[in-house]
Amino acid sequence: MEFVIAALPIGAIVIGMAGFDIPSKLMAPTAWAAAFFSGLTLFSTPLNELVRSSWLGVMDGVRIVWLIFAAFTLLQIMVESGAMDTIKTSLAGVTSDRRSMVLLLAIPFGTFLEGAAGAGSPAALAAPFLVGLGMNPVVAASACLIGNSVPVSWGGAGATTVVGAGKFVDFVQASAMTGRMAALEYLVLPILMIAFVFGAKAIKGIWKDVIAIGVIMGSANFMISNVFISVTELTSLIGGIFGTAAFSLWLMATKRTIDEIPEKFRLEKDDNVGKISPRKFALSITPYLILCAMLVTVRLSVPLGTLASFGGGYTVWVGTVIMISAAAASIILGANGKLRDSISVAFRKVLPALLAMSFLMAMVNCMRISGQISILAVTLSAAAGWLYPMTAVLIGQIGGFVTGTNLGSNLMFNPLHIEAAKTLGMNPMTVVAAQNTGGAIGNMICPNNIVAVCACVGILGKEGKVMRKTMIPSLILMFFLGILALLYTYKIYPV
Repeated sequence: MEFVIAALPIGAIVIGMAGFDIPSKLMAPTAWAAAFFSGLTLFSTPLNELVRSSWLGVMDGVRIVWLIFAAFTLLQIMVESGAMDTIKTSLAGVTSDRRSMVLLLAIPFGTFLEGAAGAGSPAALAAPFLVGLGMNPVVAASACLIGNSVPVSWGGAGATTVVGAGKFVDFVQASAMTGRMAALEYLVLPILMIAFVFGAKAIKGIWKDVIAIGVIMGSANFMISNVFISVTELTSLIGGIFGTAAFSLWLMATKRTIDEIPEKFRLEKDDNVGKISPRKFALSITPYLILCAMLVTVRLSVPLGTLASFGGGYTVWVGTVIMISAAAASIILGANGKLRDSISVAFRKVLPALLAMSFLMAMVNCMRISGQISILAVTLSAAAGWLYPMTAVLIGQIGGFVTGTNLGSNLMFNPLHIEAAKTLGMNPMTVVAAQNTGGAIGNMICPNNIVAVCACVGILGKEGKVMRKTMIPSLILMFFLGILALLYTYKIYPV
């Protein structure tokens, strides 16, 4: 009975948003109320602790929305200044196929952004970029959430593995084992992305691109995490840089003519393709280059603890860097007068997200402090038996879904997994890797991540459509990773 009650807030979110298209701004307060009430009455949590944890959750929501607000401001400046049109026209020289462009920006470029800063950066930056290229916002949001399901295992400069696993086991070994699972996951990821974002038939005609991106990213992921172990925590960062460059070259070398691409998958034709000077393109993309350089420089030069405490939360420094880049963009692009207007537009856009995000984070805190999350995990593990490695993936997925952060999922559940592995006589490293990869795929269906990306592309109220596109890929990857975890635990890497 406790398990059913503990699952009610999560069930309300999934059923309300994915089943009935109820906006998150309505479902989030409802789910928080359920978590708060059950924590107070059924799990005997003191009222003052629930109130305090709810308030802390609200403040966490404000900090996350600051990042969204900054990203939206930057996008608005890029659009209003005409820079996005210039980039869009120039990128048509790489590929004219929407599907291949989604693969490029959502997987390797998104991996780089996750490795550089984490904290929702891929959704906040890559998704608006795709929208700026004329793509459907639901498609852009869904693709970026799916594409970001692997690099979250490392997060910003490896913080997810270094902190989330390294607190309990050797993080180098944990990173290597995670890499052995994630390398194979990259082979499946692009297939799922194209199939569930564009439809299964959309894979026809771009099989070579799908295979190429899987091999490129899977190989890079494995080499960095298992061979170049001195920088294993930078697996996503370095892999993303390499993957973006390598796949771009692949697309240019194998470029199809516009007539070879089905009309519905063509990027909008622009007669100016090839007419934009390198100088103009470089000027237009400079704000993004500045942003990437600042994210990497700050992330690698400032201690993690300092960044985590900056403004009270990790997302604050990321949002601040994005806002600085937005200010720089207004100067570089000659749009000084548009900065204030862009800030005003962004502010109006994020108000609904502020309500949804604040209540979602408050719900998470109430579930955690009242023990509801632990009840879900313990009940599932007790019922698993020899299937525990697969269950660890599911528990990680639930943790990522509820908390919105794989780091939080790892910190919460890794002690449980390590103890269970010892009790069951299993290799704890494979179970930790199962948790780590499971938490990452939980991020693609996490309500607050969906709210964040929907806010960034201006489709708040359509979170249910995005969740439906990401739910099945997340479940498929859960079973795929679960089978890998079983093979690794019992056959390949036994105790």
